[in-house]
Amino acid sequence: MMSLNWFKKNSVEDERIVNLKNKLYKEVYTLIMVICSISVIIKSFVLPRTEPVWLEMLIILGGSLYFGIRSVALGIYSDEVEVHDQRSKISFSMRTAIWGLVIGVALALFFGIRSAVLFGNDNSATELKYFFSVFLVSLIIYIPLFVGGNWLIHYGANKVSQKMSQNDPFDS
Repeated sequence: MMSLNWFKKNSVEDERIVNLKNKLYKEVYTLIMVICSISVIIKSFVLPRTEPVWLEMLIILGGSLYFGIRSVALGIYSDEVEVHDQRSKISFSMRTAIWGLVIGVALALFFGIRSAVLFGNDNSATELKYFFSVFLVSLIIYIPLFVGGNWLIHYGANKVSQKMSQNDPFDS
């Protein structure tokens, strides 16, 4: 007896099409992250009163968290680290620490500029005072937080991903 396969996907797929689809998904993900980031910046600086940015932050953090957890669970993360370390002069661990430093400095600049704009009272001396005080305190807080946090997350994710990759029966 012949069964109907209306809902069953064809098991043979063209690798070129799959790779192009994955490239498109990556581009869409990047576009969504850029749009949400621009929205956060506009809502923080341009609009007269501070607008809530919870939805944008949920999209940015949720998408990033999902991608990170899935790549670790599938064992892809450790493979990516290994390939990166073979091809690059800077190790993936060092790159992760550098990104933590960049994020910490960017946040410190963001909060410093925002404080100067919102609370400076159109006085350049007051604006500079607010900027430097908030910027320096933010540097002290965010650089260790993001450098250390990024490195710890990378270290843990790499270990878990290596374990998952070893348990994968399809990985040779």
